[in-house]
Amino acid sequence: MPLPAGNAARRLLSVILLTLLPMPAVWLGMYKLDSILWTFVFYHGFCLLPAAVWERKLWRGALRWPTGRQWAALGVAIAVVLPLTLFVYGKIGRVLLDSPDLLRSVVTERGFQTAWLLPFGVYFVAVNATLEELFWRGVVLNELRGTGETIWTVGAIWTAFAFAAWHYLVLRLLLRPGWAELTVVGVLAAGIFFAWLYQQTRSIIVPILWHGLLFDFALVVVFRAVLQG
Repeated sequence: MPLPAGNAARRLLSVILLTLLPMPAVWLGMYKLDSILWTFVFYHGFCLLPAAVWERKLWRGALRWPTGRQWAALGVAIAVVLPLTLFVYGKIGRVLLDSPDLLRSVVTERGFQTAWLLPFGVYFVAVNATLEELFWRGVVLNELRGTGETIWTVGAIWTAFAFAAWHYLVLRLLLRPGWAELTVVGVLAAGIFFAWLYQQTRSIIVPILWHGLLFDFALVVVFRAVLQG
């Protein structure tokens, strides 16, 4: 399907540019200001939240609560993935990280304090997952859907790529070379999976729950294990 003309083409371009905003936001917070707090302010407050609120008409109709089967699938995934994540970290954690001490220094030098772990974990699981799904799937993919199903499918891949790209700015600070790039591929796959979940269920709540309770919670659990040595 050819690219749409006129206003539709300009809309498509604006959505693509919107997906690139997180990269300078994260770069500014993590590399120039050396602040995890400001990184979240820029990413959540300036990139995700305004778009999610301004274009809420795009996702409001997808506020469908999961079915019993969807809850069961999520429960099984959590029961399998979380213990597996801890097992894998225990086996290869020191291969992935340059050193736990280096990771701790990276986050503490950017203002993170151990006392923040619980509130950070709650915020990351609840707020980060919600804002990311409302933005990447609820706004971006729904905008792309308006240009046609072929563009939407390509857009799902592009959105996952843009979603993974800004993660690399963080991962390269924490993981060994090679492992950081490999982890970005995993983030890319997760983005495609979230898009698939949204397309299959037509519910924005389903990918939010998977994103928060499975993926982000697993990251918080590993982060806690690293900080505690």
